[in-house]
Amino acid sequence: MTVTDIYEAMNSKAEAFFEWLQAHPKYGLLFGVGLLALWLAGLLFRWKWACHWQFNSKLWLFDDCKPETRRRVQIVLVSVLIILILVDFFVWR
Repeated sequence: MTVTDIYEAMNSKAEAFFEWLQAHPKYGLLFGVGLLALWLAGLLFRWKWACHWQFNSKLWLFDDCKPETRRRVQIVLVSVLIILILVDFFVWR
C-alpha cells in the first residue's frame, strides 16, 4: 500500500462523511457542537491555539481587554453558542 493509496482511502472516507452530513443536516449541528466543544476545552485549559485564534490581529470587541478577560468572554460566547445549537438540534423536527 503506497502513500497515494492511503491518501485516496482517507479522501474517500471524508467525502462519504460530508455527503452523509449534507443528506442529514440535523446531525451536522452535532458536528459543529463537537468542534465548538474542542475550542471550549482549549479555552478552559488555556491552550495557545484556542486562546490566540486571531493570529495577533485586533478585533474591536477585545481592543481594551486584558488577555484573561478576553478568554473569559470567549468562554461565555462559545458556551452560549453550544447551548443554542443543542437547543436547535433537539427542537428541530
